[in-house]
Amino acid sequence: MSDVDTSAGASDVLVSFRGVQKSYDGEALIVKDLNLDIRKGEFLTLLGPSGSGKTTSLMMLAGFETPTAGEILLGGRAINNVPPHKRDIGMVF
Repeated sequence: MSDVDTSAGASDVLVSFRGVQKSYDGEALIVKDLNLDIRKGEFLTLLGPSGSGKTTSLMMLAGFETPTAGEILLGGRAINNVPPHKRDIGMVF
């Protein structure tokens, strides 16, 4: 039995990664086909080994890196081309 509430609708989604990929050299993918919805009020932890793309994904969300492919949405609005200072998101490492 799961304690996860799956009844939340799309309107509860705050952040969406849709097919997001990142490559620095045009060949090796640091982030490969990331599809993730983060709902309002959720607490999320990204866990993985060094070099798995955790920080790169957060940097793309904050606007300090640009996805090679895919789309990042904030409140249902695409933010790929929104500069970091207009996203109202902080990045702490």
